[in-house]
Amino acid sequence: MTAAREQWDNMKQEAVYDDTRLIAGSQMEGWRLGYVGAPWPGPWPKRNGDLFVQDPDGGQAGIAWESDGPDILEILGASSGRWGVYQIRFPHPVMSEDDLIRNFHAVLPLLKRARDGLFQDEARRPGGPT
Repeated sequence: MTAAREQWDNMKQEAVYDDTRLIAGSQMEGWRLGYVGAPWPGPWPKRNGDLFVQDPDGGQAGIAWESDGPDILEILGASSGRWGVYQIRFPHPVMSEDDLIRNFHAVLPLLKRARDGLFQDEARRPGGPT
């Protein structure tokens, strides 16, 4: 196990997001999507919102999704309890919870690369050089 991975495993024990808020049916390849707060009432379509993602190892990251903007942008790096907070552009209109799930599945490769990059990029890893 790499030093970065070991340090992250120690940090993630203090999860920031409530895993009871994970969305049923969102699971893909062990990854799941969750609400930060209560699900949003209408009107629809939604243009942005806050969610979180949980990876297969139980690590979490925040998602500030938008209907416009860059595909992915790091807002906050790794900190205690999460491997980052990211602005993500959802490619499909959000009219329902099913659309949130559809968009999550569409952007999952971006989230995987962001998480994997955390342990490959020396300057960004938890406890790495500042």
